[in-house]
Amino acid sequence: MDHERDQWIEERCWKELVEKMPIPCVDIIVHRDLEFLMGWRSIPPYKNVWALIGGRILRGESLEAAAVRHCMKSGLKILKFQQVGVYPVMFRTRHDITVCLAAKTTSGIPKPTGEMARYRWFRKKELGRISPIGGNYKRMLRHWLSIGGYSL
Repeated sequence: MDHERDQWIEERCWKELVEKMPIPCVDIIVHRDLEFLMGWRSIPPYKNVWALIGGRILRGESLEAAAVRHCMKSGLKILKFQQVGVYPVMFRTRHDITVCLAAKTTSGIPKPTGEMARYRWFRKKELGRISPIGGNYKRMLRHWLSIGGYSL
């Protein structure tokens, strides 16, 4: 049974929902040693930019369970979550409320998914040169680094 598929709604209903309600999401700053992971998005609303792993939180799902699910889809196991912050994100077509978590990876090699075409590990000093990058992801990463980053 595919729990995520069980949570899908009809396209017509989804379109109406995103016009009227913010969508709850989780984004995860996956890190190891002194590097953090970014994926190259292959779908809107942030198509063809570097992004964090993440996505929607399903009904009845905890933040941690959503983070584990999204990271597992990318082939990663994570542990030791730390909340970084809550970020309202406005797109032309929808409004998300994203909770950003930081988590250390324990194993796995990132693999392409339907949302991410490829991945790359970046170092802190590269943050200002990652291009293109979604503005909300840059904001989350800067905040994470300002509150202790890799030590979380």
